[in-house]
Amino acid sequence: MKRHLPFALTTLRLLLGPVALLCALSGVTRLVYLPIVVTGTLSDIFDGILARRYGVSTAWLRRYDSITDVIYYLFILATAFMLCRPVILANIFPLSLLLASEVIVVLVSYARFGKYPATHSYLAKFYGLCLLAAVVVLLVFNASSWAIIALTAVALVTNAEIFAIQLMAKSQPVDVPGILAIYKRRARGQVPSA
Repeated sequence: MKRHLPFALTTLRLLLGPVALLCALSGVTRLVYLPIVVTGTLSDIFDGILARRYGVSTAWLRRYDSITDVIYYLFILATAFMLCRPVILANIFPLSLLLASEVIVVLVSYARFGKYPATHSYLAKFYGLCLLAAVVVLLVFNASSWAIIALTAVALVTNAEIFAIQLMAKSQPVDVPGILAIYKRRARGQVPSA
Protein backbone atom coordinates (compact mmCIF):
# COMPACT_ATOMS: atom_id res chain seq x y z
CA MET A 1 0.00 0.00 0.00
CA LYS A 2 2.78 2.46 0.91
CA ARG A 3 4.37 1.94 -2.51
CA HIS A 4 1.24 3.46 -4.14
CA LEU A 5 1.25 6.58 -1.95
CA PRO A 6 3.57 8.67 -4.22
CA PHE A 7 1.35 7.94 -7.23
CA ALA A 8 -1.75 8.80 -5.17
CA LEU A 9 -0.26 12.12 -4.04
CA THR A 10 0.62 13.07 -7.61
CA THR A 11 -2.88 12.10 -8.76
CA LEU A 12 -4.38 14.18 -5.93
CA ARG A 13 -2.54 17.22 -7.30
CA LEU A 14 -3.83 16.42 -10.77
CA LEU A 15 -7.39 16.54 -9.38
CA LEU A 16 -6.89 19.70 -7.29
CA GLY A 17 -6.45 21.87 -10.41
CA PRO A 18 -9.97 21.20 -11.72
CA VAL A 19 -11.32 21.59 -8.16
CA ALA A 20 -9.80 25.10 -7.99
CA LEU A 21 -11.36 26.01 -11.34
CA LEU A 22 -14.77 24.69 -10.24
CA CYS A 23 -14.49 26.79 -7.07
CA ALA A 24 -13.80 29.87 -9.21
CA LEU A 25 -16.79 29.08 -11.42
CA SER A 26 -18.94 28.66 -8.30
CA GLY A 27 -17.84 31.98 -6.81
CA VAL A 28 -16.72 30.60 -3.45
CA THR A 29 -14.77 32.67 -0.94
CA ARG A 30 -11.10 33.22 -1.75
CA LEU A 31 -9.96 31.51 1.46
CA VAL A 32 -10.94 28.16 -0.12
CA TYR A 33 -7.89 28.40 -2.40
CA LEU A 34 -5.44 28.40 0.50
CA PRO A 35 -5.91 24.71 1.42
CA ILE A 36 -6.15 23.76 -2.26
CA VAL A 37 -2.82 25.28 -3.29
CA VAL A 38 -1.02 24.35 -0.06
CA THR A 39 -2.19 20.73 -0.45
CA GLY A 40 -1.10 20.82 -4.10
CA THR A 41 2.39 21.98 -3.14
CA LEU A 42 2.71 19.55 -0.23
CA SER A 43 1.71 16.68 -2.51
CA ASP A 44 4.41 17.81 -4.95
CA ILE A 45 7.03 17.83 -2.20
CA PHE A 46 6.10 14.56 -0.53
CA ASP A 47 5.37 12.42 -3.60
CA GLY A 48 9.08 12.50 -4.50
CA ILE A 49 10.29 12.03 -0.92
CA LEU A 50 8.03 9.01 -0.40
CA ALA A 51 8.85 7.56 -3.83
CA ARG A 52 12.54 7.54 -2.93
CA ARG A 53 11.87 6.20 0.58
CA TYR A 54 9.73 3.29 -0.70
CA GLY A 55 11.96 2.54 -3.69
CA VAL A 56 9.41 3.41 -6.38
CA SER A 57 11.13 6.51 -7.77
CA THR A 58 11.07 5.48 -11.43
CA ALA A 59 11.67 7.70 -14.45
CA TRP A 60 8.02 7.13 -15.40
CA LEU A 61 6.77 8.36 -12.02
CA ARG A 62 9.05 11.43 -12.18
CA ARG A 63 7.71 12.28 -15.64
CA TYR A 64 4.13 11.75 -14.41
CA ASP A 65 4.94 14.17 -11.59
CA SER A 66 6.32 16.76 -14.03
CA ILE A 67 3.37 16.46 -16.43
CA THR A 68 0.96 16.69 -13.48
CA ASP A 69 2.68 19.91 -12.38
CA VAL A 70 2.03 21.49 -15.77
CA ILE A 71 -1.64 20.41 -15.87
CA TYR A 72 -2.22 21.49 -12.27
CA TYR A 73 -0.70 24.92 -12.82
CA LEU A 74 -2.59 25.46 -16.09
CA PHE A 75 -5.79 24.98 -14.11
CA ILE A 76 -4.47 27.34 -11.43
CA LEU A 77 -3.62 29.90 -14.14
CA ALA A 78 -7.17 29.61 -15.52
CA THR A 79 -8.50 30.06 -11.98
CA ALA A 80 -6.29 33.12 -11.47
CA PHE A 81 -7.49 34.56 -14.78
CA MET A 82 -11.08 34.24 -13.61
CA LEU A 83 -10.41 35.79 -10.20
CA CYS A 84 -7.64 38.29 -10.98
CA ARG A 85 -8.30 39.22 -14.61
CA PRO A 86 -7.16 42.88 -14.35
CA VAL A 87 -3.82 41.90 -12.76
CA ILE A 88 -3.28 39.08 -15.26
CA LEU A 89 -4.06 41.30 -18.25
CA ALA A 90 -1.84 44.09 -16.92
CA ASN A 91 1.03 41.59 -16.71
CA ILE A 92 0.48 39.68 -19.92
CA PHE A 93 4.06 40.31 -21.12
CA PRO A 94 5.84 38.83 -18.05
CA LEU A 95 3.35 35.95 -17.98
CA SER A 96 4.00 35.32 -21.68
CA LEU A 97 7.74 35.22 -20.99
CA LEU A 98 7.19 32.77 -18.13
CA LEU A 99 4.99 30.47 -20.24
CA ALA A 100 7.34 30.71 -23.24
CA SER A 101 10.28 29.66 -21.06
CA GLU A 102 8.28 26.65 -19.86
CA VAL A 103 7.41 25.65 -23.43
CA ILE A 104 11.03 26.03 -24.58
CA VAL A 105 12.25 23.71 -21.81
CA VAL A 106 9.69 21.06 -22.85
CA LEU A 107 10.50 21.41 -26.56
CA VAL A 108 14.25 21.15 -25.97
CA SER A 109 13.75 18.02 -23.85
CA TYR A 110 11.64 16.38 -26.57
CA ALA A 111 14.07 17.45 -29.29
CA ARG A 112 17.13 16.11 -27.43
CA PHE A 113 15.77 13.10 -25.57
CA GLY A 114 12.28 12.37 -26.91
CA LYS A 115 10.82 12.66 -23.39
CA TYR A 116 9.13 15.15 -21.13
CA PRO A 117 11.64 16.88 -18.80
CA ALA A 118 12.01 15.69 -15.20
CA THR A 119 15.09 17.60 -14.06
CA HIS A 120 13.84 18.38 -10.52
CA SER A 121 16.80 20.65 -9.74
CA TYR A 122 17.10 22.56 -6.46
CA LEU A 123 16.36 25.78 -8.31
CA ALA A 124 13.21 24.18 -9.76
CA LYS A 125 12.12 23.27 -6.24
CA PHE A 126 12.70 26.87 -5.11
CA TYR A 127 10.66 28.00 -8.12
CA GLY A 128 7.87 25.69 -6.95
CA LEU A 129 7.83 27.38 -3.55
CA CYS A 130 7.81 30.81 -5.21
CA LEU A 131 4.94 29.63 -7.38
CA LEU A 132 3.02 28.64 -4.26
CA ALA A 133 3.64 32.05 -2.69
CA ALA A 134 2.59 33.89 -5.85
CA VAL A 135 -0.57 31.82 -6.25
CA VAL A 136 -1.54 32.31 -2.61
CA VAL A 137 -1.11 36.08 -2.72
CA LEU A 138 -2.98 36.28 -6.03
CA LEU A 139 -5.88 33.92 -5.34
CA VAL A 140 -6.34 34.41 -1.60
CA PHE A 141 -5.20 38.01 -1.04
CA ASN A 142 -5.81 39.50 -4.53
CA ALA A 143 -2.23 40.82 -4.84
CA SER A 144 -1.07 43.23 -7.52
CA SER A 145 1.55 43.00 -10.27
CA TRP A 146 4.61 42.53 -8.03
CA ALA A 147 3.77 38.85 -7.45
CA ILE A 148 3.72 38.06 -11.17
CA ILE A 149 6.87 40.05 -11.93
CA ALA A 150 8.83 38.39 -9.10
CA LEU A 151 7.61 34.94 -10.12
CA THR A 152 8.58 35.57 -13.75
CA ALA A 153 12.11 36.52 -12.72
CA VAL A 154 12.52 33.27 -10.75
CA ALA A 155 10.97 31.25 -13.59
CA LEU A 156 13.33 32.68 -16.21
CA VAL A 157 16.42 31.96 -14.10
CA THR A 158 15.19 28.43 -13.29
CA ASN A 159 14.28 27.58 -16.86
CA ALA A 160 17.57 28.99 -18.14
CA GLU A 161 19.36 26.56 -15.81
CA ILE A 162 17.17 23.63 -16.94
CA PHE A 163 17.78 24.60 -20.58
CA ALA A 164 21.55 24.60 -19.95
CA ILE A 165 21.35 21.26 -18.14
CA GLN A 166 19.49 19.77 -21.10
CA LEU A 167 22.08 21.07 -23.54
CA MET A 168 25.01 19.77 -21.49
CA ALA A 169 23.56 16.34 -20.63
CA LYS A 170 24.38 13.36 -22.82
CA SER A 171 21.21 11.51 -21.76
CA GLN A 172 17.96 12.78 -20.29
CA PRO A 173 18.71 14.55 -17.00
CA VAL A 174 16.44 13.21 -14.25
CA ASP A 175 16.65 14.44 -10.64
CA VAL A 176 19.73 16.59 -11.26
CA PRO A 177 20.57 18.95 -8.35
CA GLY A 178 21.73 21.73 -10.69
CA ILE A 179 23.98 22.81 -13.53
CA LEU A 180 27.12 22.27 -11.43
CA ALA A 181 26.21 18.60 -10.99
CA ILE A 182 26.14 18.14 -14.77
CA TYR A 183 29.43 19.98 -15.13
CA LYS A 184 31.08 17.79 -12.46
CA ARG A 185 29.69 14.61 -14.01
CA ARG A 186 31.00 15.60 -17.42
CA ALA A 187 34.39 16.40 -15.94
CA ARG A 188 34.50 12.91 -14.38
CA GLY A 189 33.21 11.29 -17.58
CA GLN A 190 29.83 10.33 -16.04
CA VAL A 191 26.42 11.08 -17.52
CA PRO A 192 23.03 11.53 -15.82
CA SER A 193 20.82 8.47 -15.61
CA ALA A 194 17.74 8.31 -17.84
